[in-house]
Formats: sequence, structure tokens, C-alpha cells
Amino acid sequence: MSSLHHSLLLNIIITLFASMSPSLSSSPPPLPPPSSNVSASSLLSFLHSLPKSSQPLLPWNQSLPTCRWAGVSCASRSPGAISSLNISGLALAGPLAASAPHLCRLPSLLSLDLSLNRFSGPIPPQLGACSRLRILLLDGNLLSGSIPPELFRSKSLVKLNLGDNALSGSIPPEVRSSTKLEYLGLYQNSLNGEIPEQLFLLPNLKYLYLNTNNLSGRLLGFPADCSISELYVHENMLSGELPHSLINCRNLTSFSASYNGFGGILPDVFSGLRRLEALYLDDNNFVGELPRSIESLENLQVLDLSGNGFNGTIPEGIGRCRSLITLSLWGNRLTGPIPPSIGDLRNLEYLYLGQNLLVGSLPPELGKCSSLVELGLQENLIGGSIPPEICDLKNLESLYIFKNQLEGTIPRDVGKMSSLVSLQLYNNSLSGEIPAEITFLRQLSSLALAFNNLTGEVPPALGKSTVGGLVMLDLTGNDFYGPIPTDLCSGGNLTVLVIGRNRFNGSFPVEIAGCASLRRLILSHNCLQGNIPGNLSLKLGTSYLDLSSNLFDGSIPPLLGSWHNLSMLDISNNSFSGPLPPELGNLRNLQTLRISSNRLTGSIPSELGNCTKLLLLDLSENQLSGSIPVEIATSEKLQSLILSGNKLEGRIPDSFTSLQGLLELQLGNNMLDGTIPYSLGNLRYIYLALNLSNNRLTGQIPASLGNLDKLLMLDLSNNSLSGQIPSQLNNMNSLSFVNISCNQLSGNLPTSWVKLLASSPDSFSGIPDLCLLGKDGSYCQKEIKQHGHRTRWVLLAAVVSGVVLLVAGLCAINYLAVRAHRLSAPHVLIHSVDLTEDLPGDLTYEDILRATEELSEKYVVGRGRHGIVYRTMFGIGKCWAVKKLDLSESSFSLEMKILSLVKHRNIVRMAGYCIRDGFGFIIYEYMSGGTLFEVLHQRTPQVALDWKTRHHIALGIAQALSYLHHDCVPQIIHRDVKSNNILMDSELEAKIGDFGMAKMIKNSDVSSTISSIIGTLGYIAPENGYSTRLTEKSDVYSYGVVLLELLCRKLPVDPSFEDGVDIVQWIKSNLQKFDECSPLDCLDEEIWYWVEDEKAKALKLMDLAVSCTQWACEARPSMREVVGILLKLEG
Repeated sequence: MSSLHHSLLLNIIITLFASMSPSLSSSPPPLPPPSSNVSASSLLSFLHSLPKSSQPLLPWNQSLPTCRWAGVSCASRSPGAISSLNISGLALAGPLAASAPHLCRLPSLLSLDLSLNRFSGPIPPQLGACSRLRILLLDGNLLSGSIPPELFRSKSLVKLNLGDNALSGSIPPEVRSSTKLEYLGLYQNSLNGEIPEQLFLLPNLKYLYLNTNNLSGRLLGFPADCSISELYVHENMLSGELPHSLINCRNLTSFSASYNGFGGILPDVFSGLRRLEALYLDDNNFVGELPRSIESLENLQVLDLSGNGFNGTIPEGIGRCRSLITLSLWGNRLTGPIPPSIGDLRNLEYLYLGQNLLVGSLPPELGKCSSLVELGLQENLIGGSIPPEICDLKNLESLYIFKNQLEGTIPRDVGKMSSLVSLQLYNNSLSGEIPAEITFLRQLSSLALAFNNLTGEVPPALGKSTVGGLVMLDLTGNDFYGPIPTDLCSGGNLTVLVIGRNRFNGSFPVEIAGCASLRRLILSHNCLQGNIPGNLSLKLGTSYLDLSSNLFDGSIPPLLGSWHNLSMLDISNNSFSGPLPPELGNLRNLQTLRISSNRLTGSIPSELGNCTKLLLLDLSENQLSGSIPVEIATSEKLQSLILSGNKLEGRIPDSFTSLQGLLELQLGNNMLDGTIPYSLGNLRYIYLALNLSNNRLTGQIPASLGNLDKLLMLDLSNNSLSGQIPSQLNNMNSLSFVNISCNQLSGNLPTSWVKLLASSPDSFSGIPDLCLLGKDGSYCQKEIKQHGHRTRWVLLAAVVSGVVLLVAGLCAINYLAVRAHRLSAPHVLIHSVDLTEDLPGDLTYEDILRATEELSEKYVVGRGRHGIVYRTMFGIGKCWAVKKLDLSESSFSLEMKILSLVKHRNIVRMAGYCIRDGFGFIIYEYMSGGTLFEVLHQRTPQVALDWKTRHHIALGIAQALSYLHHDCVPQIIHRDVKSNNILMDSELEAKIGDFGMAKMIKNSDVSSTISSIIGTLGYIAPENGYSTRLTEKSDVYSYGVVLLELLCRKLPVDPSFEDGVDIVQWIKSNLQKFDECSPLDCLDEEIWYWVEDEKAKALKLMDLAVSCTQWACEARPSMREVVGILLKLEG
């Protein structure tokens, strides 16, 4: 449950407790004789110590007896003796140390409530001298500093609330002196350190609220006579397993330990906690099966175990918890079907089982949960059809079953779900039509049916009869046809309309065009035609408009320039004609503008340079003429400029040097003339493509292009370039594609380009004076006879490069296939793909910033030499890892390139990427198990790893490396294999990550070298210290070190080793002492207690690790051989 729910519940509890405060303990001791003069003097001294601005806020009428002053209560047994002072919520300010001590002069004071004010500074220790004080409430102020131990000197203190302040330091151990304490509230501060064991020994403590601090350590044991009724420790940094002695807290009604680092197996103690009403253990690291004793909690109302690593099935007897109102198990690894007994939970209002591995069909018994308000079953493996009994849930407001394997049709009885507000069924295999009965849902505001097999026409009344109207409609990726219903925005609240990739036809509805509430409108990939309506709402706040891939024609309405919130406009692949309206330059928030593949004419308006936030501009495949506006060439944030396939003339602006963030420049297939500007060599971040092909460019290729060492694709073909190819272009080490055909170039081809010639000879054709530099001089095309010249030219290139390069080129050609296509041989035009932002789903860069609070340090989960990794959460349980890398280093383009090529279950999956302000962001699947290093060395208590688990981890890593070494073309060497780069999911499935130091060895090039020592101390192969030769056997050595680390639970350079000794030397030294110790003595102590068969296998695994770490690299096995050995050990 969210921290908001926790806070609300906590406030309710505190309010109720305050109302019961007179009965906290036995009657107070006799009051001393009253002294009204002392009482009045003390109160006035307190009043005058406040800042002048606060004094009027305290409405004390001095003409009245003090017992009648606001907030003052006197004891009935002793008139005039002030027993209680409640001045909470008056916005009183000032340092508490200057004012509160005056109140200790009130000799009969039993209760002091200064909560919900603005008192600041430290808590005065003098308050501990109020010896008769039973209740002290200071919560909801601005107090800072540590908790004074003197507060606990009072033997009468029953209730102490210091919550919601800015207190720091640890909880004083002197708390043990307050033996009458029943209530202690220290929540929402910045307290640190461990929870004192003495706290749980207080004999009368019932209510303990320590949540939302920075407390660490473990929860220590609970005494046999534990009196605690409510224990809140959520949102701290506590770790370890929950103690089994929790069973001693038989009066416990509410226990919240969510958002901590607790782990291990959940103790089966719940049969002894029969009074438990609320249990929050969400967002921890618990594993194993759910304890069956949970079934015995008949009073349980809230059970939240979400966001952990539980496996196994949902207890069949969960239906016996008949008081349950909230059951949240989402975000685990639960398997099996949903137990039908859930249908016995007639009080259940919130059921969240999403993001698990549940199978089977939806049990019809769910229809008996008549109180259900929200049902979340998303992201499982649930199949079958939607049972009609689900439609009996008259109180259900939200139904989430997206990303499953549902089949069949949407039940017609869906119209009976009269309270339904949100229906999310996207990413299934549903078929048939949308039932017309869905229009009976008067409360429906959000409907998502995307990516199914639905067909037919959308019910024309959809949205018309809904109270307040639809807010969101997503029908993407189905087979709907017919016109777009005109009443979708009849309620005036439609914010998101996403219906792309269907077969909708007809015109753009004028009713949609006039929908002022729209923020996101996607109608792409349909069969819509006609003009964009002229009634586009001037009040429209749309930020995202995609009308691409339709049949729209006519001119582009200048009124589009009035949509000042627009950040993305895509009207590509239509038949728009006429000029580009200069009014588009008014879109100051525009980041993406795609108008490619239309019939636009005229010049590019210079006003587009006013779009200062523009990241991508694509005007390709039109009939635009004139020159390239200088204003566009100076847009500082522009990353992709794509103007190819037009009739642009004139020279390439020299001002492109201002575009320091430019990643892609596509100017091919125009009529540009003049020379290639030398300044293009200053585009240090450009790496996707530089395409100047099919123009009228003359002169030499500038040597400055050799500075573009990150560039992947270069196309200068079909121009009139002359002169020799500059030798500096040999520095363009990242090139995967080059085309310089049909020019007047001469001289030797750069040696690093020879391999590209062998794999793509057409890219170098039509240059008779082009030569290759060999051992015996240069070989030029014109010197080779016309007959069979291509074959001889290609064979010569293969000889010069030393290997058969056609095989090695497969990976690069594959990578290019999505970005390049041939217009007509031998002309090549590289098409653009928006690699500046390709994020999963509807995720945006702004979402990343929001989810990480502007990349706040508190979301950092890892740091490496190449970047920082953040953990992000989007919506309910949508968790990703975001890696931020500096584009000035080559690691980003390298990691992008590799991860776009490789696909293996044991290699971390890239979900998307984006580029902003000189930084690259790669989005990965989030691995909730952390790293192998953390699992082995940093978890408290240690993570138990049996033979099956260790073998599975070792095999997964080996299979990934074998794939990189033997199945990828070109071969990939990771070069930094270590336990910190091996990520673990909640099931301890290992996946290799961080390819920032990897190397692609094209064409099995045995001459590949390294110029410096690469890797991490302790994992580096010995040959890397004396040889520059690079082979995959260095990865094999590093893998052997990881294997020893996995078996011995020791660091590669462990503090227990002698100086200068690493784990390889240590293990080999101990193995030589066979007469003094057993090899088992080197292994993790846990292994000593395995059965004999498993211990024998562990020793064989150690032999494999030793074999992998042989000094001579030739003596090490290949990773393919390692996999074979591990598979034999699997049984």
C-alpha cells in the first residue's frame, strides 16, 4: 500500500488515540495545591517568549480566569490547577527552547499539546523536568536536532509524539526508563541508527510509530510478553529477516514494514497473530513461498506483500480470510492459477495480483466478490476467455487484465458493470467486435483495448452516454474500420485519443478537431482522407499530434501554429501539398516535427529556427526547393536533421558547426552544390548517419571528417567529389557502412575501409582511380581488366584485409537494414530512424525526469566507470533501470550498437533509449535481485545458495558469453566480466550487463589489439598485462574468477589474503596443500553441509574454474566447452 495510505491510517489512529488519552493509565497522583498566580505567570511568560507575529494567534483573554483561557483545562478536583494545555494548530512559531520551559512551571500539568504549529529548533531538555507530564505532543512542527535523553526521565510519561518534524540522530537508549510509555510516535523524521532493543522491552508499549526515517539494522527479538498492538517501521533502511519471535506479539493488530530491505523467507508465525488486521510487507526482498498460516488470520483486513520475490502458488485457503478488504500480491513470481476460494472474500474491495506468472483461466468465482472496487490481474500468463460472471461485479470501478493471453470476445454483459470507470484489456488476443452494451457504462472514462484482434466498427454511441464523457480511449493495433465515432468528446473531457494502426476511414471528424480537452491525439496508420478541418480549437492544449500514414491531402493549416503546447507533430506519409506554413515557427515547445513523404513545395521557412526546443526535424521526400535556412542550422538542441529527397539548392551551410548535439544529418538526394564544409568535422557527437549523397557537391573530401570517430554510416555517393581520399579518414573506427561510389576520387582507400569494400563492393564502384594499398604497392581498379573486374577487385580486398570478410559483415549489414534502403543501384539513401528517442510504450524523457525527481541521487542503484544507473517506477509496478552515459565517450554508441544486435535470455534486455543535452540514456529491464556481487557479499543475512542455484547462475553466465563469442557475427568480447556486471532478477536468474568496454572483433581479425589494460582488478587475465593482443580467452579467465567467487564467497582480492595475492593464486596455493587441508575448506561454509553428491559436483565446478584461470590463454577452454561441461553437471 502507498505511503499516502499509511499516512492517512496513521493520522486516524493518532486522532483516535488522542481522544482516548484520559484512560491511558490509572488515575494520576493527587494534585498539589493550586496557585493561579503561578499558572497565569507561566502562561504569560510562554506567550511573551513567542515572536511578536505569533502572540496575536494565541487568543488568551487575561480578564478571564486562566481556567477559561483558550486551550486551558483545569482539574476538577483542584480548581485553578492547570492539568492540560492544548494549543495545537495555531501556526505558532519560534524556537521551542525559548518558550516551552516556561510551561514546566505549571506544577499540575499532565498533558501538553503543541502539535501542528511551526515551532523550530531543538527540543528543550527541560521538558523532561515536567515530572507529572503524561502526554507530550510536539508532532507536526519544524523541530530539529536530536531527541534529548532527558525526555525519558519522566516516570509518568504515557504518550509521546515527536512525529513529522526534522529530528536527526539515533533513538536514545534511555527510552527504557519510560516504563509507563504506551504510545511513541517518532515517524517522518530523519532519525538514523538501529532501533534500540530496549524499546521492545517496555512493558506497556502498545503503539510504536517509527516509519519514514533512515533507521537501519535488523529488527531484534520481541519479548515473550510483547504488548505492542500497532508497529509501523515502513520507509526506513531496515534489513535482515523478520525475527520468529514476532509470534510473541499476540496483541498485534497492525504491522507495517514496507519499503525496507527485509529479505529471506517470511517466518511462519501468523497462526499466533490471530488479532492481526493489517499487514504491510510490500517493497522488500522476501523470497520463498507464502506462509500457509496466513490462511488462519480471520480478522485480517489488509494484506500487502507486493513488490517482493515470493514464488509458489497463492494459498488455496486464502478464502478463509473473510475479513479481507485489500489483498495485494502484485510484483512477485507467483505461479499457478488464481484459487477459486478468492470468491469467498465477500468483503474484498481491492485485489491486486498483477505482474506475476499466474496461469490458467479467470475463475468464475471472482464474480462472487460483490464488494470489489479494483481488480488488477495485469501482466500474467492468464488465458481463456473472460467469464461472464465477472460482469456481476456491480461495484467494480477498475478492471486491469492487460498483457495476458486472453482469448474470445468481450462479454456483452459488460454493460451490467454499472460502476466501471476504467477498463484496461490491451495486449491480449481478444477477438470479435466491441459489444454495443459497453455504451451503457455511464461512469466509464478510460477504455484501453489496444493490440488485440478486435474488428468491426466502434459503437457510434461510445462516449455519448457517459457521465462526464470519456477521458482516455486507446484502440491501437486492432482491425477496426469505418468512420471514427463523432461523440467521443461529447463530454468535453477527452484527454487521450489513440486509435492508430487500424483501418478507420472517412474524414477527420470536425467534432474531434474541436475537442478542446485533447492532449494526445494519434490517428496514424489508418485510411483517413480529406483535409484537416478548419475548426481546430484555438484553446486546444494538445501536446502530441500524430496523423502520419493516412490519405490526408490539401494544405497544412496555418492554425496548427496556434497550438503552443505542441511538443510532437507527425503528419508524414500523407498527400499534403503547398508550402510549409511559417506559423509553425510559433511552436516554441515543439521537439519533434515530421512532415516527410508528402507533396510539399516552396522553400523551408526560416521561422522554423524559432523552434528552439526542436530535437528532430524531418522534411524528407517532398518537393521543397530553395536553400537550407541558416536559422535551422544554428538550432542548438537539434539532434536529427533530415532534409533528403527534396530539390534543395545552394551550398551546405557552414554554420552546422553550431549544432554540437547533432547526431544525424541527412541531406541526400537534393541539388546541393559547392564543397563539403570543413566545419562538419566539428560535429563531435554525430554518430548515426552523415548522408550527402546524390547531390552536386564538388571539391575534395575534407580531412576534418576523420574527427568523426563515432560515426556509423557515411554516404557521399553520386556527387562530383575529386582528389584523394584523406588518410585521416582512417580514424573513423566506428563506421559500419560507407558509400563513396560514382565520384571522381583517386588514391588509396583508407585501410580501415577495405573490409567494407569486400562486403559491399557497389559502395565503391564508379571510381576508376581508386586503389588498394598492398604489400607490393597499390592496386587500382583501372589497371584490372574489364572482364571479371568486380570479382578480382573483391578478391583483392579480401587478400589485403587478410580474412574472408563477407561473414563478418553480416552483423553490421543486419544493423543497417532498418536504416538504409537502395533507391536505385548503385545509389544509396540512408533513411532515418528516430534513435534520439525510442522509449517503451508511451514513456517520454520527461517521464524519466519526473520518476527520478530530476535524476536525484536517491534513485541511484549503481555506478560504473561509464555511467550512473537509476531505478525508475512508472505507474503501478512498471519498473525500469535507466543508465545515463556521457556522449563524449564512445561507450554509449558501443553499448547501443551491441544491445541492438544481441538477444539472449542471459543478457540484459534493452527496452529503449533517448539522447538529451550531451547525454545518452539507455532503458533496461530492472533486475530486482541486484548484482551477483551484492548477493554474494553484501546481503545480511547471507543469501542461501544451494547447488541448483549456484549451478544455474554459472550456466546462465557461461551461455551468455558463449553466445557472444561463438554465435555473434562479428564476435563480441565483453572485456569486463565481473560479479558487479552480472545482474540478478528476483529468481536469481543471471544476466550480463554493462557493455561499455566491449569490443566487436569483426572478421575474426586476429590482429585486433588493445592499447591499455582493460578490466577490473582481480578479474583481468594475466596476458593483458604484457600483450596487446585481444582474444575471447580474457573473458574466459574473468569468468573463472567469477566462478571461484561464486563457490568461495570471497572477493577477487579479499582482505583475508596476503598482500599481492588474488583469489586465483589463493585457491591454487591451497589446492597444493592437499596433505594439510581438503579442497572443500576453500569453499563457502554453506557447501560443507550439502549432500555428498552435491559437494562432489561443487569440487568439479572448482576444477572448471581453475581450468578457466590457467596462466596460458591457449590452455583455457572456450566458453562453448564450458557450457558443455556445466550441462553434464546439471543432473
